[in-house]
Amino acid sequence: MHVLDSATVSPEDRFDMVVESMTGAARATTFTSDCPDDRVRLTMSAWQIGAVSLFDAECSAHTLRRRTRGAPDEEPPSVLLTYGLRGAGTHSHLGRDQSVGPSRLWATDLTAPYVHHIDDTRTLTAKVAITALGIPHDLVRQALEHIGESPLTPLFVNHLTETRRVAGLVDGPASGALGSATLSLARALVASVAGDGRVGREALEDTLLLRAQSFVRRRLGDPALDAESIAAAHHVSVRHLYKVCARAGLSLEQWIIHERLAGAADDLARSAPARGGIAAVARRWGFTSPSHFATRFRAAYEVTPREWQALHHR
Repeated sequence: MHVLDSATVSPEDRFDMVVESMTGAARATTFTSDCPDDRVRLTMSAWQIGAVSLFDAECSAHTLRRRTRGAPDEEPPSVLLTYGLRGAGTHSHLGRDQSVGPSRLWATDLTAPYVHHIDDTRTLTAKVAITALGIPHDLVRQALEHIGESPLTPLFVNHLTETRRVAGLVDGPASGALGSATLSLARALVASVAGDGRVGREALEDTLLLRAQSFVRRRLGDPALDAESIAAAHHVSVRHLYKVCARAGLSLEQWIIHERLAGAADDLARSAPARGGIAAVARRWGFTSPSHFATRFRAAYEVTPREWQALHHR
């Protein structure tokens, strides 16, 4: 993890520090701001997660410009996938002016000119080498204009947010696995709006397990959730779904039960003991039988649900 904070720099050096950091991360040619030099501020955390660079940046109002590419950059051609958390502005890129702001996803091909003008802002950004996406550069460019329209955008944004939350807690093989998942989702996101059916189908297949897991987590409270409904929602056969899970070493049914129990355990730890409370928690997490829930819970946590609740409220 790498952290930058302009507050740690003397006021007279602050502007130069922000310029160097922002133009370096975004491969921009210039950085300008209407703020006085000593009022310009930047806080940026950066992580390298496998083949993906992740940035969490807060910056005062500014304009970034990248002119026509001249001499080759030292780094490979890359794409920025940026999610807005705060701030509003305009991103002019590849012949299009796009409004950007909170809850919006936009993309930047760092080999092309752009002008990015925004007020006080916070963003999450994934930086990926175009070669790592495995998609021809011309198709990548076609896709970037429509990146926020992809049906995979909510999944990618949620993944990016969760990756930021745990980025400082994982390393080694775990970090590599997280980076691979992020790269696969980035590829699927771009491919889904690239206008090439074959590329899109391949990318969706690569991310089937991630998409299925996200689907399950949103529906854990549904007692009818099963392999058939998951497969139908993703337009694959149950057999194919099981094959994808097996390749990842995942037992689908056991994983669903594990996720339900984890959610129930968290609820019980947060709620005060009350008559009927445990049965209500069980139903909320998809268990139709309180006795079955209690048996499963004890097998997983070695205490009954009531004992678990009491331990957390003692």
